[in-house]
Amino acid sequence: MWKALRLCLALFFLFGFVIFFCDLSEQRVLATHFSWLAKIQLLPALLAGSLLCVLVVLVATLLFGRIYCSVVCPLGLLQDVLLSLRKQGRFHYLAPLSWLRFGILAIFLAALLLGLPWLVALLDPYSAFGRIAADIGQPLAILINNAADWLLQGGHSFALSPQRLFSHGAIGLAAALGTLLLLGYLTLSHGRIWCTHICPVGTVLGLLSRFAPLRPRIHAELCSRCGKCESVCKAGCIDAKASTIDASRCVGCLNCQSVCAFGALRFRPRRTEAARGDRRSAMGKVAIGALGLLAAPASALSASGKRTEAEILSQGYKPRRRTEQPLLPAGAQSLRHFAASCTGCQACVAACPSQVLASFDHGAGLLQPSLSFHHGFCRTSCTVCGQVCPAGAIQQITPEEKSAIQIGHAEIDRSLCVVKTDQVACTACQRNCPTGAISLVGEAKLKEPAVNREKCIGCGACEHYCPSRPVSAITVLGHAEHRKV
Repeated sequence: MWKALRLCLALFFLFGFVIFFCDLSEQRVLATHFSWLAKIQLLPALLAGSLLCVLVVLVATLLFGRIYCSVVCPLGLLQDVLLSLRKQGRFHYLAPLSWLRFGILAIFLAALLLGLPWLVALLDPYSAFGRIAADIGQPLAILINNAADWLLQGGHSFALSPQRLFSHGAIGLAAALGTLLLLGYLTLSHGRIWCTHICPVGTVLGLLSRFAPLRPRIHAELCSRCGKCESVCKAGCIDAKASTIDASRCVGCLNCQSVCAFGALRFRPRRTEAARGDRRSAMGKVAIGALGLLAAPASALSASGKRTEAEILSQGYKPRRRTEQPLLPAGAQSLRHFAASCTGCQACVAACPSQVLASFDHGAGLLQPSLSFHHGFCRTSCTVCGQVCPAGAIQQITPEEKSAIQIGHAEIDRSLCVVKTDQVACTACQRNCPTGAISLVGEAKLKEPAVNREKCIGCGACEHYCPSRPVSAITVLGHAEHRKV
């Protein structure tokens, strides 16, 4: 019964994540409905200040062990999918390698405290899954959709519509492919060793799971030491010879219970003197791990307060010329706040209906997304990115608020404008500007565009629609700190 319940919940969460990252509808309606799945992930919830979600995860772990890893975590679910492709073979007990587990956890906490978002993005399980889903899964879904649309059009059916496919950035794609290949190799050869020996979130939850009263235990008097439980344990945490289960690495898959013919594996609390001693000896590690994981995001958030643009520029940031200064979506507040809070999970990239968000190589930070107007512009009526961001890096705002937030301003290179180069009348930028920030000026018959910086919000409509080729005559320059206009 317990295993069936776990499988049903895992399938529900897996289905939700597939819909969340692969929703191809025009307004990404399903993606916004399933955005709560991302917001209950441990690290994004910590960064967003969702203490209730954090408390629920920690209490569930203290009661039932690491069920978070086998039900809620999308990277754990992906490993289960990969394991379903594995040929028949036995798993074996793996050494704990505590030095490796706690060493990676220390590096992870140091990255949070020192403000190294690219390292956090590489180690955080949800961010790793997000890159794979957004940079590999979503393009595959688009290819399948376009192939199905082509076949249906051959039968004079137009139930589907073709989707545009473009790269989300070379660095993001390389990181996604590298993570998937490494994850696939480790999973197919050693089971869920990523969860038990690499994942920093799993290490912290493993410390707490030692106290769980309801978790798999071996009844030594009934155990025949046949080794069947060890052979199906994908976490490698069962030592059949010693009849023990390493609770800190058990992910609660319950495969062991289903193969035990003697009923030696069961859920039952145990309160012996030895167990109490183990709990007391582990208390220091739990306190250090939990407090560190809580303190690091808090420190990052406290450091992400607003600063003036001049202060940020004085510390090494250069004004964007074409691609240098990143353009951040409305709701990001400032470059520093976004860089400190974004985990690079690519949820906003996958959900953006205009396809203007991507982890381009000139983003706010390595693997963190920014805006580019080659494929569209940021519509004032769209607030999807703020709705799906799980870490609070992009705050949820209304369309009315968005239309009054300046994320950057447009600049016009008159030497590239078609009014001067081709001597033709052009009103593309002025006609498509949603705030009326562009006007046509001059006494000559062919008037040239001019930008009112006080009205411009940096939406990119003018840059996107500018007919100047191969280089647009209009470039939107990003601001390090957003302001209201």
